[in-house]
Amino acid sequence: MRRTIFTLIMLCIATLTLQAQDVWTAAGSSTLFGSHWDETDTRNDLIDKGNGIWELTKTDCILEKNVKYELKVLKNHNWAESYPQTSANYVFMVEETGTYNVTIQFNETNYEVGVITKKTGDAVIGEKTWTVAGFGTILGVEWDPKATENDMIKQEDNVTYILTKTNLTIAQGGYKYKICANHNWSENYGDDNDPEGNASIYIAADGIYDVTFTFNSVTKEVSATAVRTDTDGISQIAGDVKAKSVVFNLQGHRVSTPKQGVYIINGKKVVVK
Repeated sequence: MRRTIFTLIMLCIATLTLQAQDVWTAAGSSTLFGSHWDETDTRNDLIDKGNGIWELTKTDCILEKNVKYELKVLKNHNWAESYPQTSANYVFMVEETGTYNVTIQFNETNYEVGVITKKTGDAVIGEKTWTVAGFGTILGVEWDPKATENDMIKQEDNVTYILTKTNLTIAQGGYKYKICANHNWSENYGDDNDPEGNASIYIAADGIYDVTFTFNSVTKEVSATAVRTDTDGISQIAGDVKAKSVVFNLQGHRVSTPKQGVYIINGKKVVVK
Protein backbone atom coordinates (compact mmCIF):
# COMPACT_ATOMS: atom_id res chain seq x y z
CA MET A 1 0.00 0.00 0.00
CA ARG A 2 2.78 2.40 0.96
CA ARG A 3 4.61 1.56 -2.26
CA THR A 4 1.48 2.35 -4.29
CA ILE A 5 1.03 5.72 -2.58
CA PHE A 6 4.69 6.56 -3.07
CA THR A 7 4.47 5.67 -6.78
CA LEU A 8 1.41 7.88 -7.20
CA ILE A 9 3.14 10.78 -5.48
CA MET A 10 6.21 10.44 -7.71
CA LEU A 11 4.03 10.32 -10.81
CA CYS A 12 2.28 13.51 -9.73
CA ILE A 13 5.59 15.24 -9.12
CA ALA A 14 6.90 14.13 -12.53
CA THR A 15 3.71 15.35 -14.22
CA LEU A 16 3.90 18.74 -12.53
CA THR A 17 7.58 19.05 -13.49
CA LEU A 18 6.81 18.35 -17.14
CA GLN A 19 3.93 20.82 -17.09
CA ALA A 20 6.12 23.50 -15.54
CA GLN A 21 8.90 23.21 -18.14
CA ASP A 22 9.02 26.15 -20.50
CA VAL A 23 8.76 25.69 -24.24
CA TRP A 24 10.78 27.85 -26.65
CA THR A 25 9.51 28.34 -30.21
CA ALA A 26 10.94 30.06 -33.27
CA ALA A 27 8.68 32.24 -35.42
CA GLY A 28 9.40 34.24 -38.55
CA SER A 29 9.19 34.11 -42.31
CA SER A 30 7.28 31.23 -43.90
CA THR A 31 10.35 30.64 -46.08
CA LEU A 32 11.98 29.18 -42.99
CA PHE A 33 9.14 28.01 -40.81
CA GLY A 34 6.28 27.03 -43.10
CA SER A 35 3.99 29.49 -41.31
CA HIS A 36 4.27 33.27 -41.16
CA TRP A 37 5.19 34.56 -37.69
CA ASP A 38 2.91 31.99 -36.04
CA GLU A 39 3.73 31.69 -32.35
CA THR A 40 1.40 28.70 -31.94
CA ASP A 41 3.06 26.47 -34.56
CA THR A 42 4.41 23.52 -32.55
CA ARG A 43 6.40 22.33 -35.58
CA ASN A 44 8.84 25.11 -34.72
CA ASP A 45 9.37 24.24 -31.06
CA LEU A 46 13.04 24.08 -30.14
CA ILE A 47 14.57 20.94 -28.61
CA ASP A 48 16.19 21.08 -25.18
CA LYS A 49 19.85 20.10 -25.70
CA GLY A 50 20.80 20.55 -22.05
CA ASN A 51 22.76 23.21 -20.13
CA GLY A 52 20.23 25.86 -21.14
CA ILE A 53 20.77 25.38 -24.89
CA TRP A 54 17.81 24.88 -27.22
CA GLU A 55 17.95 24.12 -30.96
CA LEU A 56 15.74 23.74 -34.01
CA THR A 57 16.99 22.67 -37.45
CA LYS A 58 14.93 23.38 -40.57
CA THR A 59 16.07 21.41 -43.61
CA ASP A 60 15.92 22.05 -47.36
CA CYS A 61 15.30 25.78 -47.00
CA ILE A 62 15.75 27.69 -50.27
CA LEU A 63 17.58 30.89 -49.33
CA GLU A 64 18.56 33.75 -51.60
CA LYS A 65 21.66 35.92 -51.55
CA ASN A 66 21.08 39.50 -50.28
CA VAL A 67 17.72 38.59 -48.74
CA LYS A 68 17.30 39.28 -45.02
CA TYR A 69 15.68 36.43 -43.08
CA GLU A 70 14.14 37.41 -39.75
CA LEU A 71 12.99 35.51 -36.69
CA LYS A 72 12.37 35.63 -32.97
CA VAL A 73 12.39 32.99 -30.25
CA LEU A 74 9.42 33.17 -27.88
CA LYS A 75 8.42 31.53 -24.63
CA ASN A 76 5.43 29.21 -24.23
CA HIS A 77 3.86 30.11 -27.58
CA ASN A 78 3.23 33.69 -26.51
CA TRP A 79 4.64 37.02 -27.65
CA ALA A 80 4.68 38.32 -24.06
CA GLU A 81 8.31 37.18 -23.82
CA SER A 82 10.40 36.96 -26.99
CA TYR A 83 14.02 37.40 -28.04
CA PRO A 84 15.86 39.42 -29.19
CA GLN A 85 14.05 41.48 -26.57
CA THR A 86 14.22 44.72 -28.56
CA SER A 87 11.67 45.57 -31.23
CA ALA A 88 14.18 44.40 -33.83
CA ASN A 89 14.17 40.79 -35.04
CA TYR A 90 17.17 38.48 -35.34
CA VAL A 91 18.37 38.85 -38.93
CA PHE A 92 20.71 36.70 -41.00
CA MET A 93 21.72 36.42 -44.65
CA VAL A 94 23.55 33.92 -46.84
CA GLU A 95 26.39 34.63 -49.26
CA GLU A 96 25.11 32.31 -51.98
CA THR A 97 21.67 31.37 -53.25
CA GLY A 98 21.00 27.71 -52.57
CA THR A 99 19.36 25.03 -50.45
CA TYR A 100 20.31 25.15 -46.77
CA ASN A 101 19.89 23.45 -43.45
CA VAL A 102 19.24 26.22 -40.93
CA THR A 103 19.83 25.65 -37.21
CA ILE A 104 18.31 28.14 -34.78
CA GLN A 105 20.06 28.20 -31.39
CA PHE A 106 18.82 29.78 -28.19
CA ASN A 107 20.53 30.12 -24.83
CA GLU A 108 17.88 30.49 -22.11
CA THR A 109 20.57 31.57 -19.61
CA ASN A 110 21.62 34.77 -21.39
CA TYR A 111 18.75 34.86 -23.93
CA GLU A 112 21.05 34.97 -26.94
CA VAL A 113 19.77 33.88 -30.34
CA GLY A 114 22.03 32.49 -33.06
CA VAL A 115 21.74 30.85 -36.47
CA ILE A 116 24.01 28.36 -38.25
CA THR A 117 23.50 27.79 -41.98
CA LYS A 118 24.89 24.88 -43.99
CA LYS A 119 24.52 24.87 -47.77
CA THR A 120 23.37 21.50 -49.07
CA GLY A 121 22.72 22.26 -52.74
CA ASP A 122 22.09 24.81 -55.48
CA ALA A 123 18.78 26.51 -56.18
CA VAL A 124 17.28 28.75 -58.85
CA ILE A 125 15.05 31.63 -57.77
CA GLY A 126 12.26 32.49 -60.18
CA GLU A 127 11.30 36.04 -61.11
CA LYS A 128 9.35 37.82 -58.41
CA THR A 129 6.44 40.22 -58.43
CA TRP A 130 7.15 43.33 -56.34
CA THR A 131 4.25 45.22 -54.79
CA VAL A 132 4.01 48.39 -52.72
CA ALA A 133 1.90 48.12 -49.55
CA GLY A 134 1.34 50.85 -46.99
CA PHE A 135 -0.88 53.77 -46.07
CA GLY A 136 -4.12 53.90 -48.04
CA THR A 137 -3.75 57.64 -48.70
CA ILE A 138 -0.87 56.97 -51.10
CA LEU A 139 -1.81 53.46 -52.28
CA GLY A 140 -5.62 53.29 -52.28
CA VAL A 141 -5.76 50.35 -49.86
CA GLU A 142 -4.31 49.88 -46.37
CA TRP A 143 -1.24 47.65 -46.14
CA ASP A 144 -2.45 45.09 -48.68
CA PRO A 145 0.36 43.04 -50.29
CA LYS A 146 -2.18 41.32 -52.55
CA ALA A 147 -3.31 44.56 -54.24
CA THR A 148 -2.28 43.92 -57.85
CA GLU A 149 -2.99 47.56 -58.75
CA ASN A 150 0.13 48.38 -56.72
CA ASP A 151 2.43 45.94 -58.52
CA MET A 152 5.62 47.59 -59.70
CA ILE A 153 6.83 47.65 -63.31
CA LYS A 154 10.23 46.19 -64.19
CA GLN A 155 12.50 48.62 -66.04
CA GLU A 156 14.83 47.94 -68.96
CA ASP A 157 17.80 47.30 -66.68
CA ASN A 158 15.95 44.23 -65.28
CA VAL A 159 16.90 45.42 -61.80
CA THR A 160 14.81 48.50 -61.07
CA TYR A 161 11.06 48.37 -60.40
CA ILE A 162 8.82 51.45 -60.38
CA LEU A 163 5.22 52.26 -59.44
CA THR A 164 3.68 55.72 -59.93
CA LYS A 165 0.38 56.72 -58.33
CA THR A 166 -1.04 59.88 -59.92
CA ASN A 167 -3.34 62.71 -58.86
CA LEU A 168 -3.30 61.87 -55.17
CA THR A 169 -4.79 64.41 -52.79
CA ILE A 170 -2.41 64.28 -49.84
CA ALA A 171 -2.21 66.28 -46.62
CA GLN A 172 1.08 67.37 -45.09
CA GLY A 173 2.73 64.59 -43.10
CA GLY A 174 4.58 61.31 -43.25
CA TYR A 175 3.29 58.19 -45.01
CA LYS A 176 4.70 54.70 -44.51
CA TYR A 177 5.08 51.80 -46.92
CA LYS A 178 7.04 48.64 -47.73
CA ILE A 179 7.95 46.69 -50.86
CA CYS A 180 6.90 43.04 -50.66
CA ALA A 181 7.57 40.02 -52.86
CA ASN A 182 4.97 37.79 -54.51
CA HIS A 183 1.97 39.36 -52.80
CA ASN A 184 2.82 38.31 -49.24
CA TRP A 185 4.85 39.51 -46.26
CA SER A 186 7.39 36.67 -46.22
CA GLU A 187 9.92 38.91 -47.96
CA ASN A 188 9.60 42.67 -47.62
CA TYR A 189 11.81 45.75 -47.57
CA GLY A 190 11.65 49.24 -46.13
CA ASP A 191 13.94 51.29 -43.91
CA ASP A 192 16.15 49.41 -41.43
CA ASN A 193 16.36 52.55 -39.27
CA ASP A 194 12.62 52.48 -38.60
CA PRO A 195 11.57 50.43 -35.52
CA GLU A 196 9.03 48.53 -37.65
CA GLY A 197 11.19 48.48 -40.77
CA ASN A 198 8.86 50.76 -42.73
CA ALA A 199 10.01 53.23 -45.35
CA SER A 200 8.45 56.71 -45.28
CA ILE A 201 7.78 59.58 -47.61
CA TYR A 202 7.20 63.06 -46.19
CA ILE A 203 4.80 65.51 -47.83
CA ALA A 204 5.74 69.10 -47.05
CA ALA A 205 2.37 70.72 -47.86
CA ASP A 206 -1.22 69.83 -48.63
CA GLY A 207 -1.74 69.34 -52.35
CA ILE A 208 -2.18 67.02 -55.30
CA TYR A 209 0.82 64.81 -56.02
CA ASP A 210 2.20 62.12 -58.29
CA VAL A 211 4.06 59.65 -56.05
CA THR A 212 6.70 57.36 -57.55
CA PHE A 213 8.06 54.34 -55.67
CA THR A 214 11.37 52.81 -56.75
CA PHE A 215 12.93 49.48 -55.76
CA ASN A 216 16.30 47.95 -56.65
CA SER A 217 15.80 44.17 -56.67
CA VAL A 218 19.54 43.50 -56.31
CA THR A 219 20.54 45.89 -53.53
CA LYS A 220 17.00 45.92 -52.01
CA GLU A 221 17.10 49.72 -51.79
CA VAL A 222 13.74 51.46 -51.46
CA SER A 223 12.84 55.07 -52.21
CA ALA A 224 9.90 57.30 -53.09
CA THR A 225 9.42 60.79 -54.50
CA ALA A 226 6.35 63.01 -54.57
CA VAL A 227 5.94 65.65 -57.29
CA ARG A 228 3.25 68.25 -56.74
CA THR A 229 1.03 68.74 -59.79
CA ASP A 230 -1.40 71.46 -58.68
CA THR A 231 1.10 74.34 -58.90
CA ASP A 232 2.16 76.50 -61.83
CA GLY A 233 5.68 76.64 -63.19
CA ILE A 234 8.39 74.50 -61.65
CA SER A 235 7.22 71.31 -59.98
CA GLN A 236 7.78 70.92 -56.26
CA ILE A 237 9.37 67.65 -55.18
CA ALA A 238 9.12 66.28 -51.66
CA GLY A 239 10.21 63.18 -49.83
CA ASP A 240 13.17 60.92 -50.50
CA VAL A 241 15.36 61.93 -53.46
CA LYS A 242 18.10 59.31 -53.22
CA ALA A 243 20.19 58.30 -56.20
CA LYS A 244 17.45 56.26 -57.88
CA SER A 245 16.69 59.21 -60.19
CA VAL A 246 19.03 60.80 -62.71
CA VAL A 247 19.74 64.23 -61.21
CA PHE A 248 21.64 67.16 -62.76
CA ASN A 249 22.20 70.70 -61.56
CA LEU A 250 21.45 73.67 -63.84
CA GLN A 251 25.06 73.59 -65.07
CA GLY A 252 24.53 70.09 -66.46
CA HIS A 253 26.64 68.31 -63.85
CA ARG A 254 25.27 65.05 -62.45
CA VAL A 255 24.50 65.21 -58.72
CA SER A 256 24.42 62.11 -56.50
CA THR A 257 22.95 63.74 -53.38
CA PRO A 258 20.89 66.84 -54.20
CA LYS A 259 20.38 69.44 -51.48
CA GLN A 260 17.89 72.30 -51.49
CA GLY A 261 17.71 74.07 -54.83
CA VAL A 262 16.62 73.70 -58.46
CA TYR A 263 17.65 70.54 -60.35
CA ILE A 264 16.87 68.57 -63.48
CA ILE A 265 15.48 65.23 -62.29
CA ASN A 266 14.53 62.63 -64.90
CA GLY A 267 14.37 65.37 -67.50
CA LYS A 268 12.14 67.73 -65.48
CA LYS A 269 13.06 70.93 -63.71
CA VAL A 270 12.11 70.62 -60.04
CA VAL A 271 12.72 72.32 -56.73
CA VAL A 272 14.16 70.07 -54.04
CA LYS A 273 13.06 71.19 -50.59
